Amino acid sequence: MRVNTWKAGVVIAAAILLTGCSGTGASDKPSDSKPSSSSSSSAEETTAPSSDCPKLEEGATVDISALATCSTERMDESAGYAATSTTMGMESTARYNPSEKAVAVDSSIGSMVIIGDQAWVKSPSSEWQVADPNSSDPIIAGLSAGATTATSMDPAQAIAALNGEFTVTGTSERLGQKVYLVSGTTETQGVAVDATFEVTEDYIILATMTKTEVQGQPIESSLEITDWDKAQDIVAPM
Repeated sequence: MRVNTWKAGVVIAAAILLTGCSGTGASDKPSDSKPSSSSSSSAEETTAPSSDCPKLEEGATVDISALATCSTERMDESAGYAATSTTMGMESTARYNPSEKAVAVDSSIGSMVIIGDQAWVKSPSSEWQVADPNSSDPIIAGLSAGATTATSMDPAQAIAALNGEFTVTGTSERLGQKVYLVSGTTETQGVAVDATFEVTEDYIILATMTKTEVQGQPIESSLEITDWDKAQDIVAPM
């Protein structure tokens, strides 16, 4: 149990550092949901990305902060989305409701629900409780710490924490859409992080892949969006 608790602690720390929850990477079974112009927005309902958004083309150098601003604007327009993720072999699922600033995460470590500035957590052996980073239960404390950085769990917000110049290294396809592979190395909290983002031409982030080291342990983490622009019903558990 001591080893499992340590691993859980490392995973939670890595998740907070990287994206809050990270995913299964490239999938051979993409969802049928497509972030197309018809499903994710309409001319009447959304605002076009700012003209100073970076142009995405192979070989281009991209200011990751500028890309983050454009991605956040686009993804905030979504009715909601869901993602799957894996960190150190531990899988999780997450649902996002941008309009309510709500996130719900479920994993083998435990569960979190964050709505605005309120957060609740639950370990596999406990009931739902108000998040408490000072809990004597290390899993509850770790989950609670993760909940306090809930914005980092959203891929658009995760990219916003980065800085520096990234490069468009190629293209691929996800959810039936062409995506650009935007890669680079940045530093967060004094730790170097190698990151790749799969971004559509209208700046929707459909997947992230990150590599770093936490407490001497190499960490590889990835996230992929499985449902795009679908309302997610996230309610307070207590």
